Amino acid sequence: MTTANQQFASDNYSGICPEAWEAMARANQGHDRAYGDDQWTARAADHFRQLFETDCEVFFAFNGTAANSLALSSLCQSYHSVICADIAHIETDECGAPEFFSNGSKLLVARSEEGS
Repeated sequence: MTTANQQFASDNYSGICPEAWEAMARANQGHDRAYGDDQWTARAADHFRQLFETDCEVFFAFNGTAANSLALSSLCQSYHSVICADIAHIETDECGAPEFFSNGSKLLVARSEEGS
């Protein structure tokens, strides 16, 4: 255990867990198709379908900002708005990405008391 302070503000603050790193090293052998048309993506997507017991599409994103922004963009048209608390992560930490990726949907900030 480290005596250094731990920072949980973002998934980008820490390194990859050893199990994921090992799996990536195994996958990094030989050649395979790219851009989601490979055996690894297919297997991972099938695991999500099993876990959630539904036939669904699975889209992998680089980080939380991309995932949050793309999820909202799939729900909103450019003339829509998303109402969020003034301390919501999507308002305080995503740096305009949701509005950019949704072609201009607005985040409407509602004042809150400790997020409620």
